Amino acid sequence: FVKAVEARDSYTQLHSTRVTELSVALAQKTNCTSEEIDIINFAGMLHDIGKIGIRDDILLKPGRLTDEEFEKIKEHPEIGSRIIGHMGLWDREQELIRSHHERFDGTGYPDGLKGDEIPKLARILSVADAYDAMSSDRVYRQKMPMEKVLSILRECSGTQFDPVYVEAFLVLPGEGGI
Repeated sequence: FVKAVEARDSYTQLHSTRVTELSVALAQKTNCTSEEIDIINFAGMLHDIGKIGIRDDILLKPGRLTDEEFEKIKEHPEIGSRIIGHMGLWDREQELIRSHHERFDGTGYPDGLKGDEIPKLARILSVADAYDAMSSDRVYRQKMPMEKVLSILRECSGTQFDPVYVEAFLVLPGEGGI
C-alpha cells in the first residue's frame, strides 16, 4: 500500500515515515502499551493511503485549493479507512486512519468527533501529522520556520489538538523540545 501511494506522490511516503516515527515516539512518551505502539506504527504508515483516491490535479496542485477541491481532499480519511476495512482485519488501525483529521474541539472531519470521542491514538497521530506537514516542504508551500511551527502547535492546543499530546510533543528530544 505504501508503495502504491509513493508511486503517485513521493512526498506522501516520506511524510508517512516521519509521521510514524514521531507518533511512535509520542506514544512511548505518553506510556502507551506495546499493542498501541504497534497499532500506531502500522496505521501511521498508512494514514494517508486514502489519497490514492484523490485526483492528481487536486492532490498535486501547486497552489491554494478551492473550497470544492478541499472538500475532495477531506475525503481521504474515509477512503483510507474503507481500503483497510476491505482487508477484514485491523479494526483499530482502520479507526485511526479514519479519525486522524478530527479536531479536539469537534470541528474536524469526517465525523466531527470531539475530545475523548476521538481515539487516543488518532489524537497522537494528529499532532505528529500536523507538525510534519508544517515543518516540511509541500507542493503548495515551503516549510515553515520551526518557531512558527511550535507556536502554531501551542496556539492550537485545546482546539485542533489534545493539549496532553501537544505538551508531551513539545518536550520530545529533537522535536518540540529542542
